[in-house]
Parts: sequence; structure tokens; C-alpha cells
Amino acid sequence: MATKKSTVVRKVQAGALRLTFQGLERGAPNVGARLAERLWFSVGTPPPRPVRERHGVRDGDAFTVPLSGRQVHGVSFGDPSAPRAYLVHGWGGWWQQLSSFIPLLLDRGYRVVAFDALAHGESGPGSHGRRSSTVPEMADSYRAVVDRVGRPALTVAHSMGCLSVLWAQRQHGLAPARQVLLAPAATTAGMLDVFSRTLTLGPSVRAGLQRRFRARMGRPLSDFDLLPLVTAEQHEGSLSPALVVHDSEDEMTSAIESQRLVQEWLGARLRLTRGLGHYRLLRAPEVLSATEQFLGTEVASARG
Repeated sequence: MATKKSTVVRKVQAGALRLTFQGLERGAPNVGARLAERLWFSVGTPPPRPVRERHGVRDGDAFTVPLSGRQVHGVSFGDPSAPRAYLVHGWGGWWQQLSSFIPLLLDRGYRVVAFDALAHGESGPGSHGRRSSTVPEMADSYRAVVDRVGRPALTVAHSMGCLSVLWAQRQHGLAPARQVLLAPAATTAGMLDVFSRTLTLGPSVRAGLQRRFRARMGRPLSDFDLLPLVTAEQHEGSLSPALVVHDSEDEMTSAIESQRLVQEWLGARLRLTRGLGHYRLLRAPEVLSATEQFLGTEVASARG
């Protein structure tokens, strides 16, 4: 009953926002752009801890990492001397969303490390507030945990988490031996299209949002596309093999863009699914099976 009620409330709120943006497009596009900016950088409020922990593994070792006067909370599983496999959630996510990978990775001989980025889950607020963040800040959260726990042998990342991992690789040289990208957000244009369509942003508000994004971040939105990061890393010979998994019916990120990404990424392979969407993908047996096949004997070589 509570779930149905919250769904109705979200639909009413979304409808009110769409009407608001339609009015601001006509009468006050600058105000609309400011509101859109606030929503763009918002990660939302996570569900209560019991809901987040419903599928989580509970017997890990909790840890806390300081970052810019704030705290990143995480948990690790398995042999501390084993190669590290990092689970990296997406925008507005939490580490338990990837918990179905923990038994598989433990069986493969990894030490599994999961965490909530700043402003997400149990971790402290980001530099812009309690539930507001940026991709570089998510990447910094990942880097801080790696500095504490050890370099990655494997990363398993979801959605915008894929971008944060590639960003950290590019900025800090944190390339793993292998990586699994689940429903990656490959292009910012695609993300902006989904955002604009969801809130019915008109052209003036949308253009204002892009200007405000550049003013805040010091760089255009397109600098956060995955393909240029992949191209630069590949040119320098530091790009590791990858498995990219995407559902053809994903309404939040584009499977077509993932196909283009894999075409340019030497050593990457694509697994397309159908009917799983953006989140059921994270617990699907066929995705876990594809990951297991992709890993092969990598742990043995990482130990060597």
C-alpha cells in the first residue's frame, strides 16, 4: 500500500513539474533553467535502509574513507589479500543494487569492495549539499576508496557509475585489468534528451541549463561523454577489456549508444538483453552468467 501511495505521489509531483516548466518556458526561461540545474544535479532521496538492504549481503567489513572533510562509507567482502573487484553504483543509486554480483565475484577469488559515493546512500553530503553531486565527485569517491583499499583488478559499474569509473581512470590512472559496464550512460546528449523529455523542457530552458552546467563545471556537457574518454585511453594503450551489457528496452540510457561504444573500443564485447530495463538488469541470471564467462581465468592471472 505504501509503495502504491508513493508511486502516485511521484506521478503527481512529476506532472506538476512538467506544467511548471511549460509555464517557465513561455514566461521566465532563466528561472526555468535555474530550476532545471538544481534538478539535474540532484541525486534524489534513497529508499529507507531496510529497502536498500533487502537484497544486500550483510556479513562484510564496514569501512569509512575521509574525502574533503566528508565521509564515504563502504563495505568489503572476502580475502584481504585477493585482487580487488569494485562495485560502483549509478546516479542516485546505492551499493546494494549490485549485491547480486558479490557471490559470483567471491567464488572467482576476488575481494569485493562496494561503497556509496558522496551524497548517495549512507555516505556524507557532497560539496553541493546532502543530495546533490557531480560525476567528478562520484569519481573522487571511487578514487578515495581505491587509495584506501587497493588498486582495482576489476570494476563492475552501472549507468552513470560507468562514466565515473572511466573519468577516474582518465584523471588518476586507475585502470583495472577488466571491467563490466552495465547500462552505461554513453552520451550526455542522450541523458539530456531523457531529462528534457521527462520534464517537458522547452528549447530556451534546455539551452539555459546547458549554459548553467558549463558555468558550474567549467567545461561543456559534452566533455562527459564516454566515447572521448575511451578514445583517449585507447590511444595511450591503457584501456582494459570490457563487457558492456545493455537492455534493448532501457528507457534511461541508450543501447544503441552502447553498440557504438563497443565498435570503437578494441577488446570490448557487447551483450544485449530484452525486457530487463535499466534496473532488473542488475539481478538477471543471464547477466551474471555473461559476467562469469567474460571473467574466465582473469583472477588466476591477477594473482600471478
